Amino acid sequence: MMISSLDTDLPSQGMRGQSMYDIDLNLNITSVEKLHNIAIVTLKERMDVFNAPLLMQELNQLLDDGIIHFVIDLSDIRVVDADGDYPLLHLLKCVQEVDGSVSLVCPMGNPIRVFYEMMRLDTLFDMVETLDIALIRLEMLPE
Repeated sequence: MMISSLDTDLPSQGMRGQSMYDIDLNLNITSVEKLHNIAIVTLKERMDVFNAPLLMQELNQLLDDGIIHFVIDLSDIRVVDADGDYPLLHLLKCVQEVDGSVSLVCPMGNPIRVFYEMMRLDTLFDMVETLDIALIRLEMLPE
């Protein structure tokens, strides 16, 4: 049996009159700065099932461009779910194959950092408190 939106009693309108199932595929979820073979990727607000495909596409393009060292700034992230973590885990796997690295910028006390520590993801990623610390570790800034 095929179910269409007309066959269900699920709400089809969000609070502002648009369908709650519509996804804006033109979201600007990142800003990227490239320095040699390093990319500084600043994520905005969410890492979840809705923007994970866009993030994966952006990270894969950077890998295709020859970037092997990534600094991912999570300071502005407020919402994360398991699907949102997948692009970062995939990125980590890819860069490890070419002796690259992934550093996550996330200040102490930030709810995302607490979540990563609780899920023990901090044992997989290099987690630092500031962008400057991440760049010092990559020898892009003097100590």
